[in-house]
Amino acid sequence: MADRFTLVAVDRRGFGESSAPADLAEEPADVARVTAALGISCYHLVGLSQGGKVALAHAATQPVGLERLVVIGAPIAAELAVPHETVPAAEMAAPARAGKLSEMRQLWLAHPLTAGRPEVRAAMAAMLLGYDGRDLVSPGRPLTVTPDDVKRIAVRATALAGEDDTPWRRAVVSTLEQAGLATGFIRGGGRLAPLDAAAETNQAIIAALA
Repeated sequence: MADRFTLVAVDRRGFGESSAPADLAEEPADVARVTAALGISCYHLVGLSQGGKVALAHAATQPVGLERLVVIGAPIAAELAVPHETVPAAEMAAPARAGKLSEMRQLWLAHPLTAGRPEVRAAMAAMLLGYDGRDLVSPGRPLTVTPDDVKRIAVRATALAGEDDTPWRRAVVSTLEQAGLATGFIRGGGRLAPLDAAAETNQAIIAALA
C-alpha cells in the first residue's frame, strides 16, 4: 500500500524495539503522541488484533485529525453467543520469566491464534525469534473496550476479520456492526489475515479508506 499512503508502523510498548514497558491502557494515547511527534495532522488508523483494540479505544476519544479507522480481528469486551477465546498468558509467562524463551515461543506456535498455512507458520516462527515475552512477564495495565465505547467513534470506521478466523472473532465483527461500524470478511484470510491473504487484506483496507 506504500504507493497510496505514507505508512507508519509502531512497535507497541513491551514489543520489538520499543523501550517502554508493556502498558496496554496507555497505548491509545501513544497513537496521539506518535502523530504529534511526526507532525501528522490528518491520518488513517489501522490496527490488527490487540492493535485493533487500541485503535478502537483511540478513536473513541474522538481525536482531532483521525479520518478513517480500520480494525482487523479486534477483540472487545462483550457477551457473545460463542465461547470467548483466551491466550494462556500465565502458562507462557512462566518459561519467559525463567529465561526459557524457546519453550515460550513453542507455546505460542501451538496456540490456535497462530494457526495457518505452512508458510504462515514459518513466518510466525521467524517473528517469534525476536519476541522476548516482556509483556508476559510485566503485562502492565489492561485495556477494556466495550460496544458503548465503540458507539462514541465519530469517524468512518470498518471492522474486518478473516473469513476463516475463529468463531469468536467473527462474532465480534457482528457486534461491532451493531455498534455502528461498517464490516466485512477477508476472502481467504484466517486469524492472521495480512499473512494468510495479503493482497485481499490490502484491497479490503484500501476500500475501507476510500
